[in-house]
Amino acid sequence: ELNVCVDLHCFLDKLQEEFPAIRHAAILYNARLLYSTMSLPDTRVLYSYLVSFSGSVSNNKLNRPPYGRIPTAASQPGGGSSSFGRSLLLSEDEGFLFGLSRSKRPGAAGPASLFVPAVYLSDGGRGQLVVLTFQGMLLVLIFEPDEHLDAKLLESVRQTCTRPSGDGLSLPELRPAIARQHAEVAEKEDEFRFVYYNHANHSLKLSYKPPVSRGFLQGGRAAQWGPKPDERTILCPLHEALNNRQAAFREVSYLSADRGWICAKRWREREFYLLMEDPSTSLSRCQD
Repeated sequence: ELNVCVDLHCFLDKLQEEFPAIRHAAILYNARLLYSTMSLPDTRVLYSYLVSFSGSVSNNKLNRPPYGRIPTAASQPGGGSSSFGRSLLLSEDEGFLFGLSRSKRPGAAGPASLFVPAVYLSDGGRGQLVVLTFQGMLLVLIFEPDEHLDAKLLESVRQTCTRPSGDGLSLPELRPAIARQHAEVAEKEDEFRFVYYNHANHSLKLSYKPPVSRGFLQGGRAAQWGPKPDERTILCPLHEALNNRQAAFREVSYLSADRGWICAKRWREREFYLLMEDPSTSLSRCQD
């Protein structure tokens, strides 16, 4: 919704006013990008590194095999660098993926350490990467390269983001509306079968039809996802046609005697394939 989008923008503006060393920021929920102030190429690279793997996405990607670091001596505080130390290990749904290893909370044992990797943006040059997780949300911050980041500063950032502010511009105040809207979209039954692909972030989405219960003994009907096996061979030439730079097709349609239309469209970085069941459905209906 527009109001939530505006609130996200205001939240990041407010955060950058309080911490001017923050050059860029982005917010994700359940590994879905909500808002970013970075350029598209930089957002795409960071998104792929932080949450995307093997065609799926997860906020916990860097804490899971094969990405999660192994307990080597080099991965411990003061132990030097490690090729496996790609992120900090999280034991809760709130904490730094990159930043402060342990918040200064009652009962926390041992000294806190910092893990803030350097990043190089195509639009802006070098920066320092800090990532904070909060109940399914991922806050990505790029600090200026010369800013001195210490435990006190990062803990202040965490408290500012995760403490209710009273004006609706904090992660716990933004989350309920974001979670509600995400659930409405994710659990909504699609009227038609389709395949959607975004070249910008390599996002793949298939149509969804929830399973229908038939009772305890009869079981239920399995959820229907995307194309059927015999339709996949049809999608390949349509995909090639849409990506033919010489032809520059923006729309391609296919019809056979035993099935309905398959309509393929491309707009900028996005491809959309509509799979119709009924052979009697007209092409104009598909285009609508």
